[in-house]
Amino acid sequence: MGRNEPDRRLDEAAKRSPELAAMLAGRHDDPSARYRRVATLVGGAVLGVGLLWLAVHSLSPGARRPEAKAFEPAVEIDTSHYLAPIKTQAAGPDEETAPFTGFAISVDTEPGGALVSIAGALRGEAPVLATLACRGTEQVEVRAEKAGFSPVRRVVACRTDTLLKLTLRLEKR
Repeated sequence: MGRNEPDRRLDEAAKRSPELAAMLAGRHDDPSARYRRVATLVGGAVLGVGLLWLAVHSLSPGARRPEAKAFEPAVEIDTSHYLAPIKTQAAGPDEETAPFTGFAISVDTEPGGALVSIAGALRGEAPVLATLACRGTEQVEVRAEKAGFSPVRRVVACRTDTLLKLTLRLEKR
């Protein structure tokens, strides 16, 4: 029995590419069903995460704030829970003191942003606030340095239960 034209073409295709021949003969796996299942699972997962986020967001305490009415005048701010400014007293040139528990130094510089060292330890850029464990008679060295300016060194005495506010003025070189 002779081979017809489609069979001959199928044999030629099989010689060039077995995958192409299987596809032409209709004996290949159709991956679209698998892809549809994966797409359905991914879509369901995204929908589930979105619903979970919506549920958590709507149940959070911040979401229950009452809406402000349009054109409602602003409510006066209650400042009764803010701390009052610290009252200081002049203690020397560029020094002020205030009551405090322990001993602390607040250092500011003019110009701002100088690197501040207190008792030999680098504390960062001014303004700096540092507490120190010292007795009332010890001396503490405070240094401020900034590029383009002469460094400033100041020695201060520890003071019991005091906050010492220093302002160090740097001079251009």
